[in-house]
Amino acid sequence: MNRFPIKVTYGIMATVELARHKDTQPLQAKVIAQRQRIPTRFIEQIMQRLKQAGIVRSARGAQGGYTLTKTPSQISLASLVNSMNGAQRELLNGITDNNGNSNQRPLSTSLLSGIWQQVEEAEQGILNNISIQSLLEQYEKLETQRALMYHI
Repeated sequence: MNRFPIKVTYGIMATVELARHKDTQPLQAKVIAQRQRIPTRFIEQIMQRLKQAGIVRSARGAQGGYTLTKTPSQISLASLVNSMNGAQRELLNGITDNNGNSNQRPLSTSLLSGIWQQVEEAEQGILNNISIQSLLEQYEKLETQRALMYHI
């Protein structure tokens, strides 16, 4: 079960691609999209979100493109997922309508809000313990296994 929108997966894979080439010149968005099979209509939006979150920086010009702002081991999966998802938390103290009037929360929201908060905290804890470096290592291992299987 994938709880995250596809844009999160695209953001992760774009970041892994940048990590693969961290010691080279910047990568253009279209190159990242091609290598990771990310639709070109999404790549600029994804890179813009990552830039706003401070995960990547961009350089203009013929040799321009994107690079990571930190080493892959310093970028947590949580920071990446949160930057791609944006703010999704609902107000736990009540619901406000379009006129700014506060309404009482539905009983189901009151009943389940504590559980959903615990689930989110557990999820963030797990994602905080996974770095882009560890994903890069897994990616390269899978890539090697695929190459070996292809040659057999």
